[in-house]
Amino acid sequence: MKPILGCIADDFTGASDAASFLTAGGMKTILYSGTPSEDSKIEECDAIVIALKTRNATKKVAVQKSLKAAKWLKKHGAKQLYFKYCSTFNSTSEGNIGPVLDALLDEFHCHYSILCPALPINGRTVQNGKLYVDGIPLDKTHMKNHPLTPMWSSNISELMEPQSKYHCIKFSSKDLDHFSNKWLPKTHSKFYIIPDCVTNKDTSKIVKVFGKLPILSGGSAILQEIAKKYTGPHIHHEKHNSMSSGKSLILAGSCSVITQKQIEVYKSHGGKSIFVDPQKLLEGQQTFDDIWDEIEDGTLVYSSQDPFEVQQIQKLGAENISDLLESTMATLAKRAVVSGFTRIIVAGGETSGAVTQALKCKSYIISDNVDPGVPIMIPLANKDIRLVLKSGNFGSEDFFNKAISMTDGTKTMAAANEKFLKYIEEFKKETVLQSQIQTMLNEAIWIGKNLFDRNKVSGCSANISFRIEDKIYISKSNACFGNLTQESFACLSLESDLLNEVFPSKEWPLHQILYKYKDASAVIHTHSCYSTLWSCLEHEDKINCIPKYTPYLEMKLGAVAIVPYGEPGSDELFRLMHEHVNTADGFLLANHGPIVSGSSLMDAFYKLEELEDSCKIAWNLQGRNANRI
Repeated sequence: MKPILGCIADDFTGASDAASFLTAGGMKTILYSGTPSEDSKIEECDAIVIALKTRNATKKVAVQKSLKAAKWLKKHGAKQLYFKYCSTFNSTSEGNIGPVLDALLDEFHCHYSILCPALPINGRTVQNGKLYVDGIPLDKTHMKNHPLTPMWSSNISELMEPQSKYHCIKFSSKDLDHFSNKWLPKTHSKFYIIPDCVTNKDTSKIVKVFGKLPILSGGSAILQEIAKKYTGPHIHHEKHNSMSSGKSLILAGSCSVITQKQIEVYKSHGGKSIFVDPQKLLEGQQTFDDIWDEIEDGTLVYSSQDPFEVQQIQKLGAENISDLLESTMATLAKRAVVSGFTRIIVAGGETSGAVTQALKCKSYIISDNVDPGVPIMIPLANKDIRLVLKSGNFGSEDFFNKAISMTDGTKTMAAANEKFLKYIEEFKKETVLQSQIQTMLNEAIWIGKNLFDRNKVSGCSANISFRIEDKIYISKSNACFGNLTQESFACLSLESDLLNEVFPSKEWPLHQILYKYKDASAVIHTHSCYSTLWSCLEHEDKINCIPKYTPYLEMKLGAVAIVPYGEPGSDELFRLMHEHVNTADGFLLANHGPIVSGSSLMDAFYKLEELEDSCKIAWNLQGRNANRI
């Protein structure tokens, strides 16, 4: 299966961000660190994301590497290309976003594309051609003076003007609603469209209007919708286990305000931390071995500082400091993996790139997200490892704690053991329950056969049921008591939902009423001879309608009431039964027959037998001067 979509990202965290949204949209996504060689074996997938390290590269290098990746993706089947960059890119004339996009349009003969550096779920939005973070213009935030990618303007057209040879056109959300190709400029020159992207609804609009363009660009906002365009509503790829049982290490090189807050929160919750001091490291007062000797499971190693402190340190040599910090973090990650650490969590795009290069991991499967745009990744070359690489500006305040928890396989093992024990208990319970059901079915069959063989019932004019837990088993419609089997019983819920394919006796509501009001476990209704005869007579005492000639009816059953006549199986009969259910212990349905409930099937059977015998005695003693108790 060749990939449908190819994505080029200008750094590793941007790539993992993009891959996470493609995965969420239903695409099986493979992430490659750098452009694979021509003879690389490509795993079956729907989308490929190539992570480059070009965010701060020169224009020439960025264009060269991006075109190489794009050509490789096209050669390996990609029908559509996406250039992924962060909402905070180098906005100076030395920035390379414009040159890369220009080169892609030229190389693949595309007339226009879109610029959509947004991710509303993380507060990154575009409105009227301007970039915002949590409603604040980007050039008014702390990113204005970012040491590597300063944002001196929030106007995307102004940002692109010194970088690109093509002009930009703004599209509002309303323009998207009523889009027509007639609105596009009638020009031979190439151009870019900057659509509003403020909400998730806007991402759907953008993909609906521009989703078929051969080249698209921006942040990760629209990638999930693009994936859905190809896959539909269902996720087609398998889920991969995001956990590993080894130790964890956190490496933070980002100087963003969000990462600094995440460091504070992790430390405040008791997490061990080690600060890598750039000046001491440069002067040899702090060494790699000093840092490594302090590391244990869950240690946070960070070099993050606020922009002012970074600028002061950079006076010692910005490039040297940056390279030294990245090299230190990358070597720590490499030493950790060799030493049995399997969970590496990294904050910062440049740091992430350095770490992945040091670990020599070239391709990754994308698993669950820790936070939007930050997935857990599994290197194809070592599936015991879990990598979490986040852009500096991504993630909630408790991100580091969440990442450690979500990748912690030791908890999974304990949970698995607990789940297994629970399964065993449920299996035992289910086995006992099935045994009880089989026993009760056999009892019901025996009772039916016994009554039939002794001429207490005939044809298919009786029904029997029992309740076990939250289910009721009742003889099927038109069942003959003489040949009941286990397949002769319908199964109903207490709410009267049919749970198997056997249709129940039409008089099942009589049974339901008794189960509701009598706390019964079994019900039997028959048309036995003497009980039916007695139900046809007029009785002065309708609550206790059987004369007390012996003590046994009262001992075994109690009072027996007459329920006025209602046609068998009719709503009228069920209404009358409901009205009389609390008046007595057993019942004679007028001109119909007896119905009794019991604490068990045999209890109900014994009560029915006593009721029939008592009716026989009463019938035979009519008009005689017999003694009553």
